[in-house]
Amino acid sequence: MLLKTRAVITMAHSSNPDAIDGRSFLAKLVAGDYGLATTYWLLYFAGAGAFFIFGSRAVDNENWIQYLTMVAVMLGYTFILVVGVRAAYKGPQMWKVMSRTSSVFMIINILVGISTLGFIY
Repeated sequence: MLLKTRAVITMAHSSNPDAIDGRSFLAKLVAGDYGLATTYWLLYFAGAGAFFIFGSRAVDNENWIQYLTMVAVMLGYTFILVVGVRAAYKGPQMWKVMSRTSSVFMIINILVGISTLGFIY
């Protein structure tokens, strides 16, 4: 009975094109399997979260060179994300979408920057 069940499961996986392919999360992310919007926001919030954690530590330790370096890296990271979205976006009114997306990113960057500076006493 167990052997029969395994054979049925194996046949179901081999005939199902939507079966899990065994690739890692990162491989699927890089291949674009999650879609542009999900990939875009996931990468952005990962970068903003890292900046918040490490930027807050740098501000708390009053290490301003390290903090300003992180600000420059965060702005470069945002620029790379915007360029990546521009390259991957295939819909209508690309510049309208890009201007709104860039505006949202910059507003979030400003808010994250202000929150990291909140550790100044």
